[in-house]
Amino acid sequence: MPFKPTYEVKEERRPYTLTVEGPLPDGRRVGVLVMHGFMGSPLSSRPMAEYLNQKGVFVHCPLLPGHGSYPSTLHRVGRKLWLAEAEEAYQLVRRQSDELYIIGHSMGNILGAHVALKFGDVRGVAMLAPVYDVPDSRLHWVKYARFFTTWYYPHKSSHESMRRLVRERVLDFDPTVAYDSPEFQALLPQISRVPLSGMHEMVAMITEGRKLWPRLDVPVRIFAGEDDDAAHPDNARRIFSLLPTKDKKLTIYPDTGHELMRPFEPIHTTVWDSIASFILKREGEASG
Repeated sequence: MPFKPTYEVKEERRPYTLTVEGPLPDGRRVGVLVMHGFMGSPLSSRPMAEYLNQKGVFVHCPLLPGHGSYPSTLHRVGRKLWLAEAEEAYQLVRRQSDELYIIGHSMGNILGAHVALKFGDVRGVAMLAPVYDVPDSRLHWVKYARFFTTWYYPHKSSHESMRRLVRERVLDFDPTVAYDSPEFQALLPQISRVPLSGMHEMVAMITEGRKLWPRLDVPVRIFAGEDDDAAHPDNARRIFSLLPTKDKKLTIYPDTGHELMRPFEPIHTTVWDSIASFILKREGEASG
């Protein structure tokens, strides 16, 4: 059964399934599985999914367990649940399509690679801001620290990029928040705290991903932003170098961050067009 959260998830962050009335004009039924990343939700990919759906593509994006709300809901949620949700979502798309593609964002690329390798019937994978390693080497110590403390408070980080990320995530969750007001700042520790157990699962997931990239022998397109604080483009370069497939392409956009497929990034239309071209190409055709 698909994951059903026991905590509140706003409508726009819930799973989505965008159906089609019939096959494409050439008779193909094309389906896309979209996997969001750590502390993300289906919200980030839905505009892109609607764009693909308008072109006749069936699209589904599940909500990973522990996600869709404040980071505290990740407490004691293991990566096995994320993998199980990805596998179930794959089966849903498989039933609706003859040609199945995967689009992953950040950690979601690892889940996409997992199902591609497990089921072996994927026509291609489009990776957005993939991760090869954690953005801060100190995160490797979380596997020990989680036994001594429960929560990490990123708003107190000495790294400006981390504090900026907290601000961006909070305002993305609720744009009406008066972030700098004393009232909200008093609530921020409770709202933004991240369970070390969840961070450990994320680090372990990324570690598992490094075993998958050298085996992923399907057509791949990788898209990354040069200004990505969460997944530096060197992650994309490293993964690209490890992929055994000859049908692969890496594109890194300047002045672009982690959420390169979202409408607030000027490059998003180029990204959408490139992914659509990749997914909708016919057998034997070149793809950008």
